[in-house]
Amino acid sequence: MIAALGFRAAFQNHVQQTTVAELEADLRFMTRGLKLENGAVILVPKVLPDPRFEEPLSGVYWQIVDDKTKTIVRSGSLVTFTLALPDDVLPLNTVHRHVVKGPEGVDLLLLERRIPEGVEGKHSWRFAVAIDRSLLKSQVDAMMLDTSPVFFILGLSLLIVTFIQGGMLMGPLRQASRALALVRAGRKERLTNMVPKELDTFARDFDALLDAGERQVREARQRAADLAHSLRTPMAVLLARADEIDAAGQTGAAATIRDIVTGLEHRATRDLALANIHGPNLGRLVEIPLAPVIHQITLALGRTSGRENLTWDVQVAPEHKVRLDQSDLTELVGSLLDNARKWAQSRILIATVSDHASLRILIEDDGPGIEPHQRRLALSRGQKFDAALSGTGLGLSIAQEIVLAYGGSLDLSDGLLGGLRVTLELPQTNLG
Repeated sequence: MIAALGFRAAFQNHVQQTTVAELEADLRFMTRGLKLENGAVILVPKVLPDPRFEEPLSGVYWQIVDDKTKTIVRSGSLVTFTLALPDDVLPLNTVHRHVVKGPEGVDLLLLERRIPEGVEGKHSWRFAVAIDRSLLKSQVDAMMLDTSPVFFILGLSLLIVTFIQGGMLMGPLRQASRALALVRAGRKERLTNMVPKELDTFARDFDALLDAGERQVREARQRAADLAHSLRTPMAVLLARADEIDAAGQTGAAATIRDIVTGLEHRATRDLALANIHGPNLGRLVEIPLAPVIHQITLALGRTSGRENLTWDVQVAPEHKVRLDQSDLTELVGSLLDNARKWAQSRILIATVSDHASLRILIEDDGPGIEPHQRRLALSRGQKFDAALSGTGLGLSIAQEIVLAYGGSLDLSDGLLGGLRVTLELPQTNLG
């Protein structure tokens, strides 16, 4: 389209320049009608070779005006119309260009030249030749109509070439995008050797960034573990000191120390557990069947609980899989099942429900449950609702942190068995 517009402008300029040159040639031809007879210059109009000058209202006209006598000689195409020449002072023998009104109010491109009788120029003639500007426009329009198929074919060809070239250029990027999706989903570990050679440098830099991130995570976990272990000895000393103070009769001070140490122990245990959450590490996740993990954990908990009357009702489909780190999955399911075991009276139900977007894991027991106003407290921080039971009260909170790390959610509600229902919802990853 831009090429067509440029071509039209160039051709329009060419037509105008060619027309002006032809009109100037007509002016020169007309001035040859001035003849010298008996010592005086007289005008003998010459007929121009273009027959349109004699065809009425053809669009091309000429006119001669005698400045002295105001006599007007015009072409046959003007019939009785007189061209209104601009009232300006024309230098002798100089061609002027004007736009004037012609017959029927059309715009004319007019060239004018003033020829003197002698050197002094007291007597002169004004020669004018004009053409309808619509004739110029019609030439341009006709040319554009003839060449429009060429520009259409050219534009269509350029579009086809552009799409082909774009497809060739976008191919490596699409391949890199697919490779990145595989890494993000955990099906591949790194981008190197998975992208076209044009993106080798990008792949190496990206893999180096992943390595640096994993190295920093490992170091942070190690520092957290070291800190937690280093706090255990001082806390044990403080508890021993609290016992001594209690034995000395300062029960209140001993209780305060025990509360502080217990709070520190809970905080250290929680932070260490959070630091050990691996999360969705790129390139390190594989699909893990959920049923074997649950059966293994329930078997272990059944052996250690010492409760023969406890029934584990596992309704997990064999095809249901999750894409979690192995240790995170074990910690997540283990903490929730251990929590259910502590509160259940006789039965624990574990079931899964899957759709195209997510997998829901339902864990509920027939215990007393948790009151609705206490559920947010149970998820926000460690809270033991029964001091007689072992543990730190961090199971639900840690489980929620693990689920959130993988883009899922954890919800507490009333179960069908009468106790607490924990609903885990984990997103499904389908790459085909």
